[in-house]
Amino acid sequence: MKMSINRHLPMPDTNAWPAFTLAWDDHQPGPTDVSYLLDRPAGATGFIKIVDGHLATGDGRRWRMWGQHLVRSQALPPMDLAPVIAGRLAKFGINCMRLHAIDFHWPDGILMRHTESSRSLDPEGLARLDWMVKCLKDQGIYVDMNLHVARRFSAADGIITGESAGWGKPVLYFDDWMITLQKEYARQLLHHLNPFTGHRYNEEPAVALIEITNENSLSEHWQAGWLRGTLAGRKDNWGDIHKVYADELDRRWNAWLARKYERREALGEAWAGDLREYEDPKQGSVRRLSPAEFTSASAGRFQDEAAFYSGIEQSFFREMCAFLRGELGAQQLILGSADHNAGWNGLPMVMANAALDVTDSHFYWQHPIAGKTFVNTPMVDQPDHCAIAHLSRGAVEGYPHLCSEVNEPFPNDSAAEYIPILAAYARLQDWDGVVFYDYHPWPGSYWQEQPWSETYQHYWFDIGDNPVKMAQTALGALMFLRGDAQTARQTIERRLPRAWALEGVRQRGSDDLRPYWIPHLPGRLALVHRTRIVDLAAAQLAPAEGEVMLPADRIASDTGELVWEVAAGDGRVLIDTPRQQAIIGRAGARATRHLAVALQTPFAAVQLASLDEHPIALARRLLLVTGARIANTDQTWGDDARQEPADWGHAPTRIEPVVATLTLRGLAEARRVTAQPLDGHGQPYGESVTLPQTSEGFVLRLGDLPASPWYLVQVERGVD
Repeated sequence: MKMSINRHLPMPDTNAWPAFTLAWDDHQPGPTDVSYLLDRPAGATGFIKIVDGHLATGDGRRWRMWGQHLVRSQALPPMDLAPVIAGRLAKFGINCMRLHAIDFHWPDGILMRHTESSRSLDPEGLARLDWMVKCLKDQGIYVDMNLHVARRFSAADGIITGESAGWGKPVLYFDDWMITLQKEYARQLLHHLNPFTGHRYNEEPAVALIEITNENSLSEHWQAGWLRGTLAGRKDNWGDIHKVYADELDRRWNAWLARKYERREALGEAWAGDLREYEDPKQGSVRRLSPAEFTSASAGRFQDEAAFYSGIEQSFFREMCAFLRGELGAQQLILGSADHNAGWNGLPMVMANAALDVTDSHFYWQHPIAGKTFVNTPMVDQPDHCAIAHLSRGAVEGYPHLCSEVNEPFPNDSAAEYIPILAAYARLQDWDGVVFYDYHPWPGSYWQEQPWSETYQHYWFDIGDNPVKMAQTALGALMFLRGDAQTARQTIERRLPRAWALEGVRQRGSDDLRPYWIPHLPGRLALVHRTRIVDLAAAQLAPAEGEVMLPADRIASDTGELVWEVAAGDGRVLIDTPRQQAIIGRAGARATRHLAVALQTPFAAVQLASLDEHPIALARRLLLVTGARIANTDQTWGDDARQEPADWGHAPTRIEPVVATLTLRGLAEARRVTAQPLDGHGQPYGESVTLPQTSEGFVLRLGDLPASPWYLVQVERGVD
C-alpha cells in the first residue's frame, strides 16, 4: 500500500496552543448534553435481542450501540466516583461500555488478590464492578461483558505448562482443562448476584452482550507461524505455543483426517499426491504445515488444514454457547471473537463466528508499531484501505454487525478525521454498533481517585481526556443513534466458495486482495454501497469481475450524502445530510449545502449539527465542533517525522486552534445568527458574537473567537 506523504511538518510550538481540558466529572445539562438519546434505565424493556438481523430492545425497537471501553480497573472505580463517571458518559451519548480485560488480579481486575491462581474472584473487585454496572444502568448505559481477554493462566491453575501459557491464546480453543477453567470463570461471574440491581449477571438485561474471547484466532496463529511449539519462556499475548500444545494439535489433526478419509489412498488423492511416505493419519504422522510451506502445498492439503483450525474455533464457540445458555441460563446475545487483523484473511474467523449471534470487527488506522512508533498519515488519502473498508469485510447478512474496537491514535496529525467518518459511514453500512477504544489508558490505577481527574492524554488511545475526540463523540451519537445519515440504498452481496475463503489464508499482507480477498473488489465499495457476506459456501465467487462499477475520484455514497474525494496527498470527506454536515481534510476551500469552509489550519474536521429535530436549514440551535491536533504541555518528539513521541508531556492538554472562515448558508428566514464558545463543561463562556451577513450567508471567523472544540450557534428567524 502506498502511503501518503505527511505535509504537516515541521511541528509547531504546541506549548503556544491554548490549554483546553474537558471536566472529567462533567454531567451538567447544556447544549452539548445528548443524554436524551439514551433510554433509562438500560434494559427497561428486556434483553437486547435480534429482530430482522439487527439489534433491538426488548420491545422490538431498533437499537444501536455507541460506546467506549472501560478497561481493567476503570470498571472498578472508587464507589463514590462511579455515578459521576456514568453521568459523564451518558452526557456524551454513550449507551454501552465494553467491560474489557477485567480478568486481571485485583486491583487491576476482579481475580482474587495475593494469589497465583486465577480460579477465584475478589470480593472487593466484584463489589466495585457491581456498583459501576448499577450506575451505568441507571444512566441508560448497557455493558458488553468480555469473558476472556488477558487472564494469565498459571501452574497454580493446574496448567501443565505453567506460566508459559500466558493469556492462553490460542490454546483455550482446544485444551480441555483451559476450557474447563473458562467455564468455571463464566459461572462465577455470570451467576454472581449484583446486590445493587438484584440480578445475577446471567439475568441482567443491562448486559447487552457476552463476548467469549478477545482477538483470538487459531488461523491467525497458524499463518504467523505460532503453532509450531517452539515457545521456551513466558508468553503474554502473541507468539508461539508450547510443544505440549503443538503435540495436542498434531494428535487432533491426525484424528480429524482419519475421520474424514477412511483410507490413506483417498487422502493422497485429495491432496494430489502431496503426502510423504511416512505420513499416515492412523499412525499420527501427518505433519501440519508451516508458513514456509504454504506456497508449495497442494490445494487439498492446505484447505483441509485451514478447515481444521476454523472447525476447532467453531466447535469451541458452540460448546461455550451451549454452556452459557444451557447450564448458566445466560439470556444475553453471545459473540465469539472479532475479525481483528487487517493484514490477514479473516474469513475463517467470520465462518467460526457465524455459529453464534453477532459478528464483530476491529480496526485501527495506523496502529502503533510495537507500541513505540506509528505512521503519521491521514486516512482520507486511503479510501480503499480505510477503516470503513476493513470493518465491512466481516459483516454477514442476517447477523448484527459490531465494530467493537476502533480508533486512530493520538498524536496522529489527522486523528480528528476518525470519529466523524466512522459515525457517518457506520450508518451508511447499517452497522449495529461502534465502540471506540478506550476511555482511559490500559494501564493505570483507576481503582483510586486521583487518576480520574488527570486531564491530559496518557498514551495512544485514551479518549476521555481528549477534548477533540470527546466533543466529536457527542456529535457522533447524534449521527449514529439519531440517524442523521441514511442507510445505503443498494446492498452488494458477497458470495464466497468455501475453498476460496480457505485459500485466502495463504496470502497474508496482499494489498491486491484486501480488504475483501477478492482482487477485483476494492475497499471503496463500502463508501458507496452497503455490503454483506451472504454465502460462505457458494458455488461461485460473486460479485464477478466487472459487475460492480465504482467511482475513481469522487466516491459518492449511493444516498448522495457522503462524498470521499480522492486527490494525491489531499483526500477529503464531505458529509452532507439534512441535520449534520462536515468537511474533513487539509487546508483549502470546501462546501456542503449549509456549510462553506475556507480552512487555514493544516488538517481539521469541521462539523455542524442541528440540536433539535429540525434540519440545519430550519434549526434554532446548532452545535459547531471543530477539531485539529491536540498535544500535552511539554510534549516532545523523537524524530522529525513525528512518528515516535519522546516525552508524552503532562497536563494540561492543549488544542491547535482551528483557523477558518465559515459561511452558514441557506438558513431559512434567518435574521440574526450568533456564535458562542463553550468551555470544558460545554457551558457558554466569553462573549457571543453576532455573525455578519453577506450575500452568501452568515460569516464566522474562527480565529476571532477564543479557541474551543465546540461552539453553540443560535439562529433567530423572521417567524420567531
